[in-house]
Amino acid sequence: MNLVPILEPNWFQAILPEVVLSISGLVLILLDAFAPKLRHYFSHIAVLALIGAAFAALSAPRGAWFGAMYETGLLTLIFDYIFILATLLVVLLSRGYMAIQRLEGGEYYALLMWGTVGMMMMAKGLDLLIVILGLEMLSICLFVLTGYHRRIPISNEASLKYFLMGAFATGFILYGTAFVYGLTGSTNVLQLAQWTTSTAAMPPLMTVAVVLLMGGIGFKLALAPFHGWAPDVYQGAPTPVAAWLSTAPKAATLVALIRIWDALAQGEARPAWAGLVAALAVLSMVVGNLVAIAQRDLKRMLAYSGIAHVGYMMIAVYVISPDSVAAVTIYAVSYALMNIGAFGVIALLQKNQNDAQTLDDIAGLGFRRPFHGIALAIAMLSLAGVPPTAGFIAKFYLFKTAIASGAIWITIVAIVMSITSVYYYLRVVYYLYMKDADEPAVETGRDIFSTAALAISSIGIFLIGILPTGLIRGALEAARHVIAP
Repeated sequence: MNLVPILEPNWFQAILPEVVLSISGLVLILLDAFAPKLRHYFSHIAVLALIGAAFAALSAPRGAWFGAMYETGLLTLIFDYIFILATLLVVLLSRGYMAIQRLEGGEYYALLMWGTVGMMMMAKGLDLLIVILGLEMLSICLFVLTGYHRRIPISNEASLKYFLMGAFATGFILYGTAFVYGLTGSTNVLQLAQWTTSTAAMPPLMTVAVVLLMGGIGFKLALAPFHGWAPDVYQGAPTPVAAWLSTAPKAATLVALIRIWDALAQGEARPAWAGLVAALAVLSMVVGNLVAIAQRDLKRMLAYSGIAHVGYMMIAVYVISPDSVAAVTIYAVSYALMNIGAFGVIALLQKNQNDAQTLDDIAGLGFRRPFHGIALAIAMLSLAGVPPTAGFIAKFYLFKTAIASGAIWITIVAIVMSITSVYYYLRVVYYLYMKDADEPAVETGRDIFSTAALAISSIGIFLIGILPTGLIRGALEAARHVIAP
């Protein structure tokens, strides 16, 4: 068998970050089995593995690999760092959380490593099959991590719901992919783009394929009306897992969706199918923000908040261009910092995980634990889009790009919904500093790892908010190599 056309020179260096994380996961599993006394150091090993993967990603050669099925470039490098940053913060938050809950185990950190590999595959895949493989690798890790509280009924219920609905959504994606292959003879996004641009009249069956793909991907993104699983899963999952689930997998799915959408929605088909994207974006913004107002459970509130934020990011798909891809890149890294920061404080609440973590639990927390109160307040203000935070820059650049592309009506909806969201974000700040705690007050745990994670997220929020120019230029340059102007 001649593998020369498939295994190009330097192919191993191109996938070295994935190799580092995959082997690290195996090492953690083996150490858990044969050296359980080292469990205290598993988080340290995971941090070192992620740092090693970051260096490997920086030195990876750029280009297309494995017969133009896999791509490494500036955009994939940025998203690799988003995935690594999100996982690193979650590992730091998990150290104290897992010790308190007595859940420390090598498989937990191994699943985080392997899930990160799945996200990298999704972002770099130039073929629908590679994207699906990465998606399913990530999904399997998430199914297990969601139910990691094995002895808590709410966690088991969340894992089962997520698994059943996730398997159903995967069927939609596979069915849509089968239609695409049957019509075009290929699953490669580059060849799909050539086919769509050269096709005068789009077959009706391709519309069915696009609807199926959007339905399956909509579930993975928790877009309305495919969002029903999100609040229950976020509430039942270990809080650090909910933080990870709400950020990095959505970024990976979005970059994969942008590739697929740019390949399929060419020519006359784009205006016809764009209405589907617009409807999902608007419905997600409206449902997410309005239902979040009624939530007192913090994790459920952040779940509906996440639905709204994905709705904002879908505007970039609707007006797809280099500027919009750069905007969604900035939004992804900003959202990872502020949402993991918010979940990080919730993870430190010393409360039975079978019970809801409500607004009453953080009443007066800003005075009892000043650092934790400030970190949560910064995350909430950034999610609301208050300057000078990363959330403001992300929304401003995204809305500016949409207006420049002529999508004024959907931008107006997004701005109105963003203003609406200020109420429930500031309500959290109100409880932190202007509400007396019930007796006995719910306290928060403290350890150097969680403190470092909250400090990184808070500093990152202000760095992007005050000095965004470098990130914007890098994201725009990266997007121009992926999306044609």
